[in-house]
Amino acid sequence: MRKPRDTRSWNEYSLVSAFRSKERFIEEIDFTGDVLVALIYPNDYRVASSSLSTHVLLKRFNSLPNVRAERFYYVPESKRFYSLDSLTPLDEFRIWAFSVHFELDILNVFDILNSYGIPLKRGERLPSHPVIVMGGAMTYFNDSLVSRVADVVNRGDLNRNFLERLAALRPSMNREETVSVMTLEPEAPEVFYDDELGQSLFITPESVFKDRFLIEIGRGCKRKCRFCVSGYRFGNARFRDPDELLDIMDRQAHITKRFGLVAATVTDYPFIDRVLERAIELDYDLSVSSLRLDALSENLLEVLKKGNQKIFTIAPEGGSQRIRNLFGKGINDRDIDTALEMGIKKGFKNIKLYFIYGAFFEDESDRSGIVDIAKSAVRMGYSQVVLSLNPLVPKPGTPFEGMPMESLQLLKKIERDLKSRLRMPGVKSDFESLKESFLQYALGNIDEAGSENFLEYLKEERNATPFLQRYVEELNLRRKEWKMHGKEEYSCY
Repeated sequence: MRKPRDTRSWNEYSLVSAFRSKERFIEEIDFTGDVLVALIYPNDYRVASSSLSTHVLLKRFNSLPNVRAERFYYVPESKRFYSLDSLTPLDEFRIWAFSVHFELDILNVFDILNSYGIPLKRGERLPSHPVIVMGGAMTYFNDSLVSRVADVVNRGDLNRNFLERLAALRPSMNREETVSVMTLEPEAPEVFYDDELGQSLFITPESVFKDRFLIEIGRGCKRKCRFCVSGYRFGNARFRDPDELLDIMDRQAHITKRFGLVAATVTDYPFIDRVLERAIELDYDLSVSSLRLDALSENLLEVLKKGNQKIFTIAPEGGSQRIRNLFGKGINDRDIDTALEMGIKKGFKNIKLYFIYGAFFEDESDRSGIVDIAKSAVRMGYSQVVLSLNPLVPKPGTPFEGMPMESLQLLKKIERDLKSRLRMPGVKSDFESLKESFLQYALGNIDEAGSENFLEYLKEERNATPFLQRYVEELNLRRKEWKMHGKEEYSCY
């Protein structure tokens, strides 16, 4: 292709080219199909390359003889959006497939469409516009916005029927024919759950998981934490066969011995001890996506420490037993103390603790418990204690679905108070942006009418924040009415 001539496009082209040059592909991909599909992860390159969905889609789409799928990621200042795989501009692709996993990423989708003058509402597009396909985690719990924007929606895991329809496409088909072939019947099927788990197709030092070969060892979650969609909307827990997992690791060891195990909760993997034994035997460097502090073992911590993991991470979530019970965490004070002690015993000096604050049923004693746990970690000998504190964002499909989010004014007050009380030697507190939390709340819970009004608003305005802030106020007003009158929709306990 011809290289760009203007400075802005050249800088973008060079950045994409630099990212691609650092990637090491584990498997060879055949990019020879004549139906061009843009696989767009609407977030930055570090996040996009770390998501196994990117790896799985690139492999499975290009396994179809007729399809040539290439990767794109999001940069706000982009002008052309060049493919990572051939540096082809996005507007040369007829199908744009977005993988949306975080609420705020939908705004990045809108930005990409707006930058090309493509209407956000599917019914307003012209025959010359690309076909917009959407899938990803957002479709598991709220697709009211997605279904209005996308011409085609894949709900849940990648559906085999969807792949069959993709395989039936021909480059000669126009936009209407392409949408017709790709649309699953019925138009709004149940969320699809797949047992085929993912693994890395390439590794890169620019990933969140630097130069690690990622292996999905489980999908879905058997836990029922009331604030989390994983246990309620991502299907029953299903796990990779242990022999298959060990074989994958052994076969890739000549390329890298750095592996990342991915699951909703890695410590729930029934065969984790076998994996740890192999890691110790063959000196594999393991990291994990998440773990339960009440399911830690000395072997696991030993493997993590040997793998040069500097920070020991656990998630008490609540500062008191009362709040953890209301969250459905299933852990107690002794579990937390045991985890802290085990980390020190295995030589960890840095620890990161995740907490949720700001539930309407929270009181001062619950927040004091957060401070007490931080002090306890310092007393035990941790030289750096990092607390990641996030306001409770009620999610659809969970027992907290009908709960209002506390006001910005109150959450700011709580944040200031906690920051002040956590200002002590060896302790650092990181608070999630309240603005982004409220946008997440609005986008995750927006209903059919709200979605329609939002898209109409965006015809005249590019800044989504004012509308979403008003929607939060309306949503909270409705939910406080449910709370006041004790209606069934309000299901916090």
